[in-house]
Amino acid sequence: MNNRAARRQPRASGRFTGIVVGACVVLLTGGVTACSAPGSTLESAPAVTVTRINATLHDPVWSYALHALVAPTDDHRLAAVSHVGDGTAQTKLSAPMSLGRNIQISDADERHVFVPQPEQGRVAVVDLASLRQIDDFDAGPAPAYLAADAGMRVLLALSQDGYAVTPVDLYGYRKLATARAKDSATTIDGSNRGRQIEYHLYGPAGIRYYKGSSSPPEKRGDFDMDVVAAAGDSTKVSRTYVADRNRNVVYAVDSRRGGDGLGIVACTQVSSPIRYLGTDDTRIYAATDRDLVVFETASFTGYPQGSIPVLRTVDYRQQLPDDPVRSAPLSGMAIGPDRLYLTLQDQPYVIGVAKPHL
Repeated sequence: MNNRAARRQPRASGRFTGIVVGACVVLLTGGVTACSAPGSTLESAPAVTVTRINATLHDPVWSYALHALVAPTDDHRLAAVSHVGDGTAQTKLSAPMSLGRNIQISDADERHVFVPQPEQGRVAVVDLASLRQIDDFDAGPAPAYLAADAGMRVLLALSQDGYAVTPVDLYGYRKLATARAKDSATTIDGSNRGRQIEYHLYGPAGIRYYKGSSSPPEKRGDFDMDVVAAAGDSTKVSRTYVADRNRNVVYAVDSRRGGDGLGIVACTQVSSPIRYLGTDDTRIYAATDRDLVVFETASFTGYPQGSIPVLRTVDYRQQLPDDPVRSAPLSGMAIGPDRLYLTLQDQPYVIGVAKPHL
């Protein structure tokens, strides 16, 4: 990827009347950067923890019910890892089970986690305390990747081929009509609020934004970009943060006034390719192969300068043991209450990075 500001912007459909971003702010990373402004102090200590556990994980999520990391393992189980980072980590494993690409904590009952099972054409309901399956339900064709529309209290199931999205009512597990897309998507992200079905689809063909009172919802905008990582804004639900496979840039993409069409409202370039993106109420987290870069969401004020403010950059790799651990690629990201957690491919370690204060 090019470490300089992007020479061209991805193409958006429809008219967009927001800020025209000609070039992104370039961020040079290395070590921990901070000043007396927001981001200079941390919500926990130390800044980086490295914990060896009893499983190799990918695509973790944080369970507030267990106060633990929950993730699929490489040997097709679920793992719950508690006390990460304090020297007493405990790993609990489920029996082997069919797994899709990710898992999703239930918004209706945080004691349960949903597990897509594309081979069975079902989604399993697993009790987090016991890690035992207690139910399953139909979620459309070959459900492989899950997201939540928290406002409508529905689960969104993306099919294994990436062309179908099936919403499921979390109260009674009633399947709604399946929506079919023209282009295959890799991931999906649902809205955090609102009384309509609302979600973004992401993949090599770009971003597709859907919103409507029923399923299938109406497509409200699209944006051509080879999306490698994405995360939604929990406050301004029409906004999404994405990384392009061909640029080391975080883009904020939003719908134009009136709700139709998508366009870039801000962007900032980092020093290396972005592997994972995540958000909480006030911050954006971009994980590269070496650094975790933390940005401010500015959900209410927007980005009048056309750039996304950087709060802090942390070099997490320098804390890792020698190879093969230090050179292992990332396999996932989860956001906890005061730390961000990263997992590694084929290595039984969890990295914890403290969140910076605003």
